[in-house]
Amino acid sequence: MNYLSLFSSSIRALPRFSALASAVLSQADDLIALVSGFPEAFSLATAAGAQLSALGTSLGIPRPDSASDTDYRALIRAKLRLFRWPGTNESVPALLAEISPGADLCDNGDGSVTVSGLSHLPCGDRSLLPVPAGIAEASTL
Repeated sequence: MNYLSLFSSSIRALPRFSALASAVLSQADDLIALVSGFPEAFSLATAAGAQLSALGTSLGIPRPDSASDTDYRALIRAKLRLFRWPGTNESVPALLAEISPGADLCDNGDGSVTVSGLSHLPCGDRSLLPVPAGIAEASTL
């Protein structure tokens, strides 16, 4: 935006004022451009490298050693889904399908469950497995 045009014409006609105002306002434009890029730079969908690590760390999910951006992004998404999970038995299949499509949960009837068909857990993190209320442990096949 041309902020200089907001000043009255009598003040804009002064060359020293116009030069000073232009210099100050150009710095403001640069700052506005920088700040407007923050949402994209720190969006989970577009962040990469150090930006993705900073985003994950701010969410309390540090990057595992040697995790690629793709695996780390999947880990963050899975943890966020788990954070929002209500913890009910009925909601486990839907959450499990989001974390590892094709996985199935079987209640063993003895206070434990077995998860089968795990194709891929982001970064191999077993803490991503939803454990329903009243279940002592989850084993995998």
